[in-house]
Amino acid sequence: MSEKPAPRLLLILPIVLMVTLGVFYAYGLTFDPNKSPSRLIGKALPNVTLPALHDTQKEISSLHFKKPAIITIWASWCSACRAEHELLMDIAAQHRFFVYGVDYQDDLENARAYLKAQGDPFDGVMFDGAMSSAQPFDVLSLPQTYLIDQNGIVRARYVGTLTKEVWQMLQATLNSPEN
Repeated sequence: MSEKPAPRLLLILPIVLMVTLGVFYAYGLTFDPNKSPSRLIGKALPNVTLPALHDTQKEISSLHFKKPAIITIWASWCSACRAEHELLMDIAAQHRFFVYGVDYQDDLENARAYLKAQGDPFDGVMFDGAMSSAQPFDVLSLPQTYLIDQNGIVRARYVGTLTKEVWQMLQATLNSPEN
């Protein structure tokens, strides 16, 4: 009894699959989330209510954030978040902006211990262990920073480690003629 040869489609399928995965991989290497516009720019800060990091019996709403402000979405396990922590401490020390944090997908005790050891730059920290803020804040990856003007309007977003250069660029959006 002779065996039937495999259909050509089954022979070509692995090659097509590998080429498709290669295209997606190449796109992923070149994708810059800061070049894609955020739906939040130019709109009021979304309302998110979560427990406070330091007292989970108390809730914090983003509607109560004082303006102008920056909101950083971070986690104690995030190495990029750790890299920008010193800059956040400097920004907070200047008292020109309120600094708020959303502790995202983190362990409550690890986050508290991290801020106790490294210093707490935040005027308020929301604890989001369940990732409830992902959709309203368009969380792509950590860290992610938003700049809010004095009227509560989101003026800029940056995905990645906040540096002095990036911080200067974000501040310049407050003075741009479109605002």
